[in-house]
Amino acid sequence: MTSEQPAPEPRWATVSEAAKRAGVSDRTIRRWIHKGDLPATRVGPRRIEIDLNELDKLRKPIGNDQEVKTA
Repeated sequence: MTSEQPAPEPRWATVSEAAKRAGVSDRTIRRWIHKGDLPATRVGPRRIEIDLNELDKLRKPIGNDQEVKTA
């Protein structure tokens, strides 16, 4: 038996809302989408929506990583 957890419900936000949440510009959000780093959905001819769960996945802790340092 596997203990997979169900995917969280999407939390949709506009490009501007996602940018404010991440503390970056709208242009940066659009760049991440274009590069494929941030999945997005087009709703109608102009509106783009981002699942905030996907935006949160971009956050990576720094500082206490387990990288091996070579001299």
